[in-house]
Amino acid sequence: MPNERMLEREFQDKIYNSLEIQENLVNALDIDQNSFLLKREIEFVNGITADFIISNTETNEMQAIIECKRADIGVTEYVRGVGQLFQYEHFQKKGIRPKNLSQISYNDRENRNVLVIPSSFIANTNLNIGLFCYPETAKILEVHVNNNRVREISKDELTKLADATVESLKTISQYYVRDNRLFECYIALRVIGILKHLHISLNRSDIENKILRQVEVINNRNWRNAFITLSSLGFMSRRDGLSNIEAQLIPSDVYNFISSMYKDYLYPYIDILMDILIENSTDNMCNLNNQQISNLIRTRYEGKDVLFLTESNGRYISSWLNIMRDDFGCIQFEARSSERKIIYKPSELQQSDLTRKIKEYSNAKQYVDSFEANINRIIVDILAQNQIHFN
Repeated sequence: MPNERMLEREFQDKIYNSLEIQENLVNALDIDQNSFLLKREIEFVNGITADFIISNTETNEMQAIIECKRADIGVTEYVRGVGQLFQYEHFQKKGIRPKNLSQISYNDRENRNVLVIPSSFIANTNLNIGLFCYPETAKILEVHVNNNRVREISKDELTKLADATVESLKTISQYYVRDNRLFECYIALRVIGILKHLHISLNRSDIENKILRQVEVINNRNWRNAFITLSSLGFMSRRDGLSNIEAQLIPSDVYNFISSMYKDYLYPYIDILMDILIENSTDNMCNLNNQQISNLIRTRYEGKDVLFLTESNGRYISSWLNIMRDDFGCIQFEARSSERKIIYKPSELQQSDLTRKIKEYSNAKQYVDSFEANINRIIVDILAQNQIHFN
């Protein structure tokens, strides 16, 4: 699970020493991967020091000024970080350059003022980052401490987090899968990776209509949500798709993908649902409807709803249970039945053992096998339609 005790200096070192994180950072910021330079601990006036800056190697334009914060900080330290962003925005407006980098210039359309936090931050703090005021030019990025993926915490997500406090919601995780199975997200990711490898540029609407809808899956008309899920988890940028490094990091098979999704993103939801089912089972059989499961979860959080879990009259519960059945295979049940059989408990297994269990019990195989059997034909058709030829 994510390292919650990483010190701020360690977090900065992790970013500075990882080309993978740096490329994911610039991809998340829509910065050209071929002409960026990242520098560390850059001093401005009044002794204000930015943790990092990113500049363009060809134009010397400032592209990002970055402030980092570790997971276990209080409100004072977080406010200090946000205050730094306001200062960086002021530097940009007034053209105040770093002390020892007089060649740096500003372009209002290019510079971003960025707060970077680790993935363990939101679920392990009493702060609600949605209730702070940020500069107009600010972006908040999250670096996953296990897999180095970088995602932007969007304004919509900040609003959702802010509403969680207003509505007395409990946040156990900032991640969510939007009405898809995980193997469907894997198939979408594979298709985007194949297109990138072949240097075929298609917009997402064409990818969905010309390729993905030819693939047999459970939610064949819901590929847009698969793209949203992949973007929100940092697997791809919202505009430009996969970076070179991201394309290389696509898991080798669907079972490893599902296993890593549990370890890196989804374990808070899966674990609490498994606990509820097991605690209310006899001979590995549990008969609770979605509303009863929601009520039992609320009792663990002083009657509060849990963000992305107990809201919407059981709709989220239904989605998670379908993922647990069809992707993980840790439970089994018939459609529209509240009688569920417990097969195994993911939290009890090492990742390699979890991957083996997923391979044994998941329903993903039939769909991924169908995808593998048809993707070459589909891609050949796309090549022909775009008049692309290879020697």
